[in-house]
Amino acid sequence: MERHHIEFVDRHYEALIQRVTSVMPITDKLYDNGKLTWTQNSKITNATKMTQSTELLKAVKSGGPAVKSAFYKILQEIKPDVIQELEGSSLQTADDKRVTECYHHKVPTENVQDKMDRPDDDVIRCNPSSIKHRHKIEELKKDPSKKQVSNIIFSRSDNYIIGSGGSGTVYLGLKEDGTEVAIKRIPKQPLNKKYFENELKHLQDLKLESKNIVRYVDLAEDEDFYYLALQLCEYDIEDYMDDLRQQEQKDIDNALMKIVKETLLGLQVLHHADVVHRDIKPRNVLIDSGKNARLADFGLSRKLEEGRSTVHTFRAGTRGWEATEILNQSEKSGYKKSSDIQVAGMLVYYILSDGKHPFGDIDREVNIKNGNYSLEHVQDIVAKDLIEWMINKEPAERLTVDEVLRHPFFWDDYRKDAVLRKLGDRAEIQNYETLAKLHNLYIEKEHTEESDPTATLTIDEAFSELNIKIEKKRRDILAIVGEDLKNLWKLFKTAKEATEGKTFSNWKSQLSEIWKDTNKRLPEDILGLLRVLRNKLVHGNVRNEFEENNIFGLFPDFFITLYRVAKDLDWDY
Repeated sequence: MERHHIEFVDRHYEALIQRVTSVMPITDKLYDNGKLTWTQNSKITNATKMTQSTELLKAVKSGGPAVKSAFYKILQEIKPDVIQELEGSSLQTADDKRVTECYHHKVPTENVQDKMDRPDDDVIRCNPSSIKHRHKIEELKKDPSKKQVSNIIFSRSDNYIIGSGGSGTVYLGLKEDGTEVAIKRIPKQPLNKKYFENELKHLQDLKLESKNIVRYVDLAEDEDFYYLALQLCEYDIEDYMDDLRQQEQKDIDNALMKIVKETLLGLQVLHHADVVHRDIKPRNVLIDSGKNARLADFGLSRKLEEGRSTVHTFRAGTRGWEATEILNQSEKSGYKKSSDIQVAGMLVYYILSDGKHPFGDIDREVNIKNGNYSLEHVQDIVAKDLIEWMINKEPAERLTVDEVLRHPFFWDDYRKDAVLRKLGDRAEIQNYETLAKLHNLYIEKEHTEESDPTATLTIDEAFSELNIKIEKKRRDILAIVGEDLKNLWKLFKTAKEATEGKTFSNWKSQLSEIWKDTNKRLPEDILGLLRVLRNKLVHGNVRNEFEENNIFGLFPDFFITLYRVAKDLDWDY
């Protein structure tokens, strides 16, 4: 199988450069799995949009068999349509071939009941994946009340209802070939027609192909209804959380974390395609038979026009799951991606708090309007930091979905080490001790951020007073601080404000008990600490000591603060 993956990359190398558009999700996964070096990851991340795919494929090609195989698997997961387009059915897995053959299998015209009454061995079952619905599916096969519209089979009996919404009822069903599906039956009314056409458009959009978005299967209609056949999932979040409560707490925490990340990955796919969901809520996140979270229900979703960041429509969504700016607007509302982010933040809290809402149950809409929330049912300060950022009352202050997924809440030890290395290698951090001396010198000379530095002390005079004689060192410092020293003042102001009141505000005394060689000449702020930790990791190779001495347990707010500092200073990591 690995040989097949390698041949695929080698054979379609040039075509992949043109067709692979989801560069950063693939890059992140390869990097997180240790298949890309820090240098390769940086080169791809810092490349222009036009050249990112080229840099990614160069890294994959030069990485050898293991990297090519990992790339293939990730591409198959994120963009299976690319593989299908390049190699068609010959590259499908055995299961995929079986499903494809089933979809193209010609079933002779005969009575529905005759077909469904055959013994199980004679009925093609391309997707016998559901565990939760297995018993009901067997009942449906034998139920005389079932009907067939085109090649979709279902019964309108309440016994097979598995969901409902404003646009219609969802039934358990089958395709003629035996594939298990969820069938959304939508009455043919003027209002529903637009809803149906809108959802179908998004479900059929190849840009939205993802394992974290509910898959479109088929479509049928009769005189009175549209029938939308979708991938059959086992649970929505509410039901799944009920099921999880029976498990061990560690397993629950891991499962909830997985749901959060996968839901946001689904939203990332939408936002990258410039689609605003507009109806994020617990019932619209489904869990499939592989326990993957999938974002669902795109009837209210809207595509942003090219070059625009807002779509203006009549108010839509579900009460209690709407953004502040939507509640504060009149009939016509302006929906942005940031509107989805705030509601997604409410959903993240709902998942992690076992079903609570950050804006409460009483006067929820008033609280959303005013920005009054409580996160008391989540104890993890990193999770709280993420949620607070997402549910901010001000749209401009919320993170983008890419920034959400880069938040420390999702970092494992490998990712934390990578961030320490990359940010710690910045020129500002490598020269932080010298920059601190320069900053202190100008303070001693009573220079302020607002005044002209040359009126107090020219940069050359400052270099002389600090005995900085090496020309390269002078050029490096000047490149950091700028002629007007604005960058110098911003650097230390940001570090000071970020350090006040934090667990690491007196890190020197705490670390000197662990590492006797801790550099005490560095400023006692977050960037000084970053310098120390980066040096220990790179030169001391003390990753095991980080764990043994519980370094990040001593400073639980270090990474979320570092993340904010990097964002404020526009540092890429």
